[in-house]
Parts: sequence; C-alpha cells; structure tokens
Amino acid sequence: MKVLARLKQRLNPARLWAPVGERLGRLKRDKPQQAEEKGEELPMLSGGELLAPVSLVAGLTLLVMISAMMVIFSAYEYRRLFNQHQVLVSQWDELQVEWGQYLLEQSVWSSHNRIETLAADQLNMVVPDTETIEIVRHEQR
Repeated sequence: MKVLARLKQRLNPARLWAPVGERLGRLKRDKPQQAEEKGEELPMLSGGELLAPVSLVAGLTLLVMISAMMVIFSAYEYRRLFNQHQVLVSQWDELQVEWGQYLLEQSVWSSHNRIETLAADQLNMVVPDTETIEIVRHEQR
C-alpha cells in the first residue's frame, strides 16, 4: 500500500506540472517588454522541468498505441477462431448425416425379414409348426 501511495504521489499531475506552471505564471505576470526594460532575462524552462511532462505524454502515447495494437490483434483472433468454428460446425453436420446413414443401414441389415430369409436360404432353417413348439417355463420356489 505504501508503494501505491508513493506512486500516486509521484504521478500526481499537479506535482508534475507545478514547476512548469510556476514558470509560466511568472511569464504571464512579468510582461516581456517590462522585463526587457528592466534588463531582466526572461525565465527559461530547464530540461529537467520539461522532462516529466514530455515523458508523461510519450508514455501515454505509447500506451495508446499498444492498446490499439491489442484491439487489432483481438479482432484478428476473433475472426480466425470464428472461421475455425464454422469449419468445425460444417464437419459436425456432415458427421451427423453420415451417422444417420449408418443407423439406417444397420436397421436394414438387422431387419427380421432379412435374417429369416438368410437363415432359410444359407442354413436351411425352417420356422417350426405351432404343434412342435414346446414352451419351457422356469419357476422359482
């Protein structure tokens, strides 16, 4: 928490711009003609006083550029993943059709009529007469 408080204090805009504001305030108070008449030199901002605002603007510009690049990347990634999703959905639809065809084929191959015909033709099996059928019951006591 102390680090965060120190960071907030360091990045406080009033603190960053205070030296510049003081110099500009002096420039506004002392008119340039009056300063020349008095023989005073106009105040100049030093490099150190300009470094903080310039670095702040440069840093914010860099952050905006990084943010823009991330938006572009996320839009590209979304489109790529959406296209991949569409391909997978179409494959799923094709597999569903194929699965339905396999189920239909299975029901045709295992129909009772076909089994009975194959048993009669290839194995010489016949359906027994009703008089020859015996029913065996298993009773538990």
